[in-house]
Amino acid sequence: MFRLSSVVVLCFCLVAAVADANEGGGEHSGAPAATAEKIPFEEKQQQERTKEWMEVVTSLSALKTKIKSKEETIKEIIHHKNSAKNKAEAEALVGELLREHKELTKLLEDYNQSAQLLRYRYPDVGITEKRKYEKIEIKSIDDYEDAQTIEGQVKKTVAKVKTHYGVKEEKKPVADVEKKPSIDNNNLAQPKILKK
Repeated sequence: MFRLSSVVVLCFCLVAAVADANEGGGEHSGAPAATAEKIPFEEKQQQERTKEWMEVVTSLSALKTKIKSKEETIKEIIHHKNSAKNKAEAEALVGELLREHKELTKLLEDYNQSAQLLRYRYPDVGITEKRKYEKIEIKSIDDYEDAQTIEGQVKKTVAKVKTHYGVKEEKKPVADVEKKPSIDNNNLAQPKILKK
């Protein structure tokens, strides 16, 4: 049974190859093909657009990776600055920190610009993917330093808990402190009760 089916498939392939060669579809024939396959203009444009879109997506991914790397570098520099032994070493680290932050700011601006380009120039390309290219906010050096200290971490956690559970800060009545005895003319007429 297996031999019979393999012989039938082999014959079918051989007949198809001979028929293709007779129609001029073979590459070895001297005559040009009867129908030259041309890519329609619209399809060619779509392919070029998809290629451009892929380049933007690739650059966006590379920028995001560089941003994460710079943030880690900044955190390490802050850690070393906080544990610096002398003032000269701390000042050198501050200079390096400022330089790294400037580079990070430039990367963030490039990332946000590329994300906007992707969102508005190619809204229909790659719709099947779940695209999330949100704007990344530029943090100050103080924000990075606060994230490194325990106090900063506690503040961040408290803020997160308050937003999650909807806790609002209540203003305690300060009426007791602000109340002052009013000066009335009838104040002297009021009896005072003394307790023993």
